Amino acid sequence: MRNLPARWAPPPVLVLMLGSTLWGTTWIWLKAIEGLGIGPLLISVLAYGAQFLLVLPWVLPQLIKRLRQPGHTPLAWRWLLPLALLSGISGVGFTIAMVYGDVVRAMLLFFLIPAWGVIFGRIFLGEALTAVRLIAVIFALVGAAAILAPDLRWENHLGFSLADGSALIAGLALAGANVLFRYLQAEPMLFKLSIMQMGAVLFGLGALVFFPEPIATGSLNGLIQSLLYGATLLLGAMLATQYAVERLPSGRSAVLMTLELVVASLTAIWIGHEQPGLWVWIGGGLILAAALLEATSQQPQPATGLTPHPEHPS
Repeated sequence: MRNLPARWAPPPVLVLMLGSTLWGTTWIWLKAIEGLGIGPLLISVLAYGAQFLLVLPWVLPQLIKRLRQPGHTPLAWRWLLPLALLSGISGVGFTIAMVYGDVVRAMLLFFLIPAWGVIFGRIFLGEALTAVRLIAVIFALVGAAAILAPDLRWENHLGFSLADGSALIAGLALAGANVLFRYLQAEPMLFKLSIMQMGAVLFGLGALVFFPEPIATGSLNGLIQSLLYGATLLLGAMLATQYAVERLPSGRSAVLMTLELVVASLTAIWIGHEQPGLWVWIGGGLILAAALLEATSQQPQPATGLTPHPEHPS
């Protein structure tokens, strides 16, 4: 994708807006597939597996060429394996949240990524914790509390649903994966993408072992739809996002990616007939403000902690 002629290269801003829009509509197809009897774990395995197989023909030649080079730099498995694990948790968790949860609520909890990104960036990349970024973290966490607090029930249970937990954990895992993705600057984008896809497949298979889904209730149409979802909408969203963020300043990319949250919320209200309560609107406003604050804040180069992985020799 880097070698496209200039006249054929699409504008990265429009590509990122398209990718964010695709992400914001994934819930529609996911809920439809679940209605065909396919659970979120199997959906994840099939969807990310289809992606992996489609990307593999482009990844393998690059990988073989690199391994055959004299004195080639070894693959950074020390960091690629955690990238696969975190990506697997994020991909499967996001699918569970979208399938079983209230879309607006789940997407807002998932979108705590800016807060986790600030914290992880500080701990692992040595990024500066400025006043603006600290305010963004506070806004995001207070927003999450506003969304969850009205449903807490200490007498019998916490009222904390599987979808809520999945959305929170998925966002946390994705923030960690993004830190590793930035750290592994020397690894080709499609190679890292294939690692993330395989991580989702393996994590989904592992989860199926411990939490088996009733496969017998599924339909052939549901299986086909899962594969098509992964090979088209989900793959398109991932490729569009990666294409654009490599070509745009990080702050501008983060601002444009908030379109995902807006699209998901509006479509859930319009198509899914969801009616978010007052606390969801308040919490959502705080989380969106946190995302915009983090996106527009200055983020100096890492001073301590992990340093970017050294470039491979040409």
